[in-house]
Amino acid sequence: MHSFDLVSEDNQIVAEVKSHQMTKGGNIPSGKISDTYQACFMLEKVDARKKLLILTDLAFCEIFKRYSEGKISKGIEIGLLANGHGGKERPKPETMPLEGKWEMPKKTDFDVFWARLTTWLGSEKRITNWTANRGETGEDFEAVHAGGNYITVYLESAGIQRVPKKDFKPIYENWDGYAKGLIPRYHFVKGPIANSRFTKYTISIIHQYLDDEE
Repeated sequence: MHSFDLVSEDNQIVAEVKSHQMTKGGNIPSGKISDTYQACFMLEKVDARKKLLILTDLAFCEIFKRYSEGKISKGIEIGLLANGHGGKERPKPETMPLEGKWEMPKKTDFDVFWARLTTWLGSEKRITNWTANRGETGEDFEAVHAGGNYITVYLESAGIQRVPKKDFKPIYENWDGYAKGLIPRYHFVKGPIANSRFTKYTISIIHQYLDDEE
């Protein structure tokens, strides 16, 4: 059971309200971003005509819109509460151009990335196990591309695994958000972004490849 913050009498309009703010130092609040993603996940599951995510802080609203673009359902409308600005001057909501305010860094097309990655793995490499929140951790493994739309990996405790090309795509396309701690790993394991049992391999391989390319 989940209790939404606002629900119309006919249950056709449902809203979640988040009053998260940026940190005092102006840093991106990854925990608050994750919590807001969870609110979106609950909105995605509910059967309603209109689904609203209402944010009360302008700076947080802009940051979340930037990082959630393409990652949450298009059926969720993100709005800024008119009086939720903490007394600070800001443009009126109807004149505030949130769309297009931020530019996401351009990313290499995934098929181009895959071609470069498989070339890089043309000979077997030792891959350091890595996660965004813990750094280098756990058991390392070997990886190689020997043809086909998959990477072959060998982990001493699990043996040989074939990691499909399709499992790399959602990780690569959302890499900036994951690497900065804005998207938790479980969003790739059990949704809402993907459902994969190979994140140990895909995340570590992409991380090491990008490090080598710098």
